[in-house]
Amino acid sequence: MPRSCCTISALWLAVMSSLPACVVSAADLLKIDFEGSTDLAQYQGIDFSGAAAEIIEAAPEGKGRCLKLVTKEPATACALRITQPVEVVKNLVLSFDYRAEIEEGFTGRYLGVSFYVDGKQWFWTSDEFSSRWRHAEVEIGRLKDDEYVLRPGIVFSRIQLYGRVSDRPDLGDRTRAKITVWFDNVRLSTGPRPSALSKISRDSYCNPPIFSWHEAAGEHTQRLQCSRSSDFAADSTITVDLDGNFHMPPEPIEPGTWYWRTWCEGALVEGWSDIEKLVVLPEAHRFTTPPVSLERLTALARPRLLEYAKIGQPPVTAERKKQLAASAEKLLKSGVAEHPGPHVPGDPRWPTWIDWYGKVAGKITGGTGRRLQTIAQYAMLTGDPQVVEWTKQLALEACKWDPEGGSAMSRGDIGAHHLLRGLNWCYDACRDHMTEAERETLRKIIIQRTGQFWRRLNPFTHGEANNHAWLQALGVAEAGLVLAGEHPQAVQWAEYVRELYLGRFLCCLGYQGDNNEGISYWGYGLGFIIDYADMMKAICGIDLYGHPWLSQTARFPMYCAPPGGWAVSFADTGMPNHGVRGPAQTAQVGALAVRTRDPCALWYSGAREPVDGLEPRPPLDLPQSIHYRHIGVAIFNTSLEDGAENVAVAMHSGRYQAGHQHPDQNSFVIHAYGEKLAIDGGYYDWYGSPHFKAYSMQTLAHNTLLVDGQGQAACTEGADGRVTAFMDSPGYGYVGGDASDPEIYGGRLQRFDRKLLFIKPGFVLVHDVVEAVRPAKLDWLLHAIVPIQTDLQRKSFDAVCERAALHGRFLSPEDMKLEVSTGFPVEPVNRYSTEPVPRDQYFPEWRLTATSAGSVKSVEFLAGMQVRRLADPAEPVGEIGSIDAENAHGVEIRSGERRHLVLFRRTGCTGPIQCRELASDGDVVAAELDGQGKIRRALALQATYLKHGQASLWQNASRGDWTMPD
Repeated sequence: MPRSCCTISALWLAVMSSLPACVVSAADLLKIDFEGSTDLAQYQGIDFSGAAAEIIEAAPEGKGRCLKLVTKEPATACALRITQPVEVVKNLVLSFDYRAEIEEGFTGRYLGVSFYVDGKQWFWTSDEFSSRWRHAEVEIGRLKDDEYVLRPGIVFSRIQLYGRVSDRPDLGDRTRAKITVWFDNVRLSTGPRPSALSKISRDSYCNPPIFSWHEAAGEHTQRLQCSRSSDFAADSTITVDLDGNFHMPPEPIEPGTWYWRTWCEGALVEGWSDIEKLVVLPEAHRFTTPPVSLERLTALARPRLLEYAKIGQPPVTAERKKQLAASAEKLLKSGVAEHPGPHVPGDPRWPTWIDWYGKVAGKITGGTGRRLQTIAQYAMLTGDPQVVEWTKQLALEACKWDPEGGSAMSRGDIGAHHLLRGLNWCYDACRDHMTEAERETLRKIIIQRTGQFWRRLNPFTHGEANNHAWLQALGVAEAGLVLAGEHPQAVQWAEYVRELYLGRFLCCLGYQGDNNEGISYWGYGLGFIIDYADMMKAICGIDLYGHPWLSQTARFPMYCAPPGGWAVSFADTGMPNHGVRGPAQTAQVGALAVRTRDPCALWYSGAREPVDGLEPRPPLDLPQSIHYRHIGVAIFNTSLEDGAENVAVAMHSGRYQAGHQHPDQNSFVIHAYGEKLAIDGGYYDWYGSPHFKAYSMQTLAHNTLLVDGQGQAACTEGADGRVTAFMDSPGYGYVGGDASDPEIYGGRLQRFDRKLLFIKPGFVLVHDVVEAVRPAKLDWLLHAIVPIQTDLQRKSFDAVCERAALHGRFLSPEDMKLEVSTGFPVEPVNRYSTEPVPRDQYFPEWRLTATSAGSVKSVEFLAGMQVRRLADPAEPVGEIGSIDAENAHGVEIRSGERRHLVLFRRTGCTGPIQCRELASDGDVVAAELDGQGKIRRALALQATYLKHGQASLWQNASRGDWTMPD
């Protein structure tokens, strides 16, 4: 932590003073580059007897020779061991180059490095399991462990470098695979490392940003140095002295590119770290709060969490106090079960890991934690000595569980989180009613369990958009507030989490209250955010509800799932993924609405009368559609008030941020009149399940393209789409998506542009421009919950539900093949189990596959679809067909007496686009004509003019978008 906020503020406004320079010199304790001989016996100090080994050329990416190791039979790891004893001295560094591969059907987990003392592992670290050559460096002086303390003079009896297989859900701890690892340039050296500019760069969506880094072991001094120049010129550099390994400036800093590094001086490490780049975005959220105050916390009476515990609770009358005591007694009688420990293959109680996870990590570990928190809340609210005593009994019983066993964070962070929070609440409720020995017992367990989460979060390197980090941080902050004044790190825990929530969590989710992981995980994760914000406001006086993202996010479900309509969600959503109906997540929406004073969100939550002085208001005056720019989702709605009257059309093309997103770039969904017509497919039974991996987390389940039967990269950073255009008006909605990034389709495509035009409320046209690297079979997919009927001659299809239907026709290319299939490659299971989905919760899906004839290098798909309302009387089927057009795909839709004309510019055509009645220099134009040929509405995109016959509808000096009416 900063030594003083006043000092830091001054330092951030001051220019750097001079600092000691590092003279870079190093002594090699071990250096093996495998260039001297191909005779393995010549290499002393290393051992690889557990694998088949040979010295080979390091090509294609490496230089010279290297060591290749292959497991002799399927194994959990493939290892190289340094057997030469190594004494720990200042600035000791282990470095090596490596690459790793694993047999098909398995994934590599990491490249691990274990350090042994007298044959027992003391320290461990890891790097990425990579098929490409990587350089790894481990600063020995920064190694840490809960049990062991690093100090000069300790001798490592062995150091092990190994590639590790990821446990497969169906095999658990029994997972074994053939693993190959290549090593080169293995080196142990001493001496200050040069401070080099690394490849690490991060965009900050928060200003001021947060800095965090790996801390050295033992006593040491630290400095953070930030500069606008990579050479740290004196006139553009700021230096801050710190006590900890994180820092957030007290005020916003100048946007732009910053370079930063840290200086450490101690018995084990001395010198500058490598330089990292931080880009503070101009649009970054500017939101600050005071830091966590130790003085404020220690001045609070116990229980400190009391005001937090009262939130949402009715007054504790004598009668309610009696009811709470009775409920507490029931919790006492439920007791604390003996913990079964971690999953052991072959245990008949839970045949697979997922059975153990659901029943042990979820119900025993997490369930016990929730019961502890509940009874502690009752103890706080009632102040009843008997309830306090019962709470203490249960907490001390839970302390008997092995903190490093089956209830540890590494075995399941969600269950461990709830257990930690339960213990936090119990300590606070009972603290003044325990003996010192009892306090020490409970406090020690809390510190140990908090340490597991602390090491996961600090330093924080990635994963800010994943809700697991949010819940982990909540438990750490809560422990810090409870133990402040009794444990030296407690306030540091709480302050670090405050900086994480501001500097990484809340800001990363966008600027409009959006969420990349969809509506279900929005609600799940937001529960932790609300808990954290309530806690900070009640205990620390820090109000987070003014944060720009948090103050807007209550409307996210309203746009995704209007009341009575099915939810738009391009992520893991539920059983099935298309099974959430609005209004959704109303508890969180209602809680946020009151806290952020949002009348429309309050209305959406179901309130029809004022709550806490806030009058609910239907969203009639809001824009009905929205483009969530940060996550790349466009949602067009015709009615936010009533999903039974709404037609929702949405498309996704955005950046990959977290693990619950699907590989569905340029995918769309269509819901109408309370029915779902074009769905986001699959079930979210559990993360990593066979169904999850074979279907719902495959492009096969989504309304986009397959290339030679292959889909998009799943859960892959850099496999990013983007929304290239968005326009919304009363008559039209338009969105363009670009999924051309080579990472998306593994280099198979060099272009995939999708344009979607919504002619409200009844027609959707999708125009795709696709260019493959080499000729390929291209499949255009659409999914429905009802059988899809096709007319092969007309290239048309129909999906008919009770209240609405989707009719479509392919207009380009002419020679398309249409097939309909049903069923899943792997059936889903009933949530966290191996049991089948109950019959009443099982919903089959049908998939339309429209395929280009043969293998093609480029193609333009054009599909026209009609959204038909089937209320009495049912809307007639419109006529969708092609018309002659110059430089464009021409479409005519006849519906009753009215006609729609649409022109999409053909690839490579630069002249005006025109048909018999319309002409423009734009990319897309549309018009609706009544029975007398009069224009009722029109649209022109990226145009300077639009003509109807000889009449000018619109003209402008520069290119832009135009609609009538606007």
